[in-house]
Amino acid sequence: MRTQLAALITSAFVLTSCASPEPVAAPVSFDPEDPAVVATLDSIVALVRAGADAVNADQTLGPANPEPSLVFMAGDVLIVGKDEVLKVFRDTYAQIRTQRHAPTARRVQLIAPDVAIYSALGRGVFQHLNGEISEPVGLGTSAVFVRRDGVWRLAHFHQSVAP
Repeated sequence: MRTQLAALITSAFVLTSCASPEPVAAPVSFDPEDPAVVATLDSIVALVRAGADAVNADQTLGPANPEPSLVFMAGDVLIVGKDEVLKVFRDTYAQIRTQRHAPTARRVQLIAPDVAIYSALGRGVFQHLNGEISEPVGLGTSAVFVRRDGVWRLAHFHQSVAP
């Protein structure tokens, strides 16, 4: 009986060792410069830029469909949460009469089928409520968009200003 049990256990080990390994999922193929995604994100960013030029915080963030956990960085400021970012944008825009900026370069790259990095450079000026107009400044922007339920949403936004 012991010999039969030992043979049975040995057979089970041998059979398991001969079994095929678990299938490995094939990597998802996608175009890191998918023209349809680039066009969609360019459209969203154009609407965001129009909102900024209108000095309207709601119109600026709205088209970006921000994630509730949106992260915004500028200089040494880090703000977490869509509502908090909107509040800071409203406070900032309340001090500005006008602003205009024009894009000078941009790159859109998908790092996964539903995750894209939008990097852009631009030049801009703004006018304080007191009428003073700023010198033209360079603007560097990077944004991370994620696609959830077919909708591209802003998850992370960074902007820097350079003379």
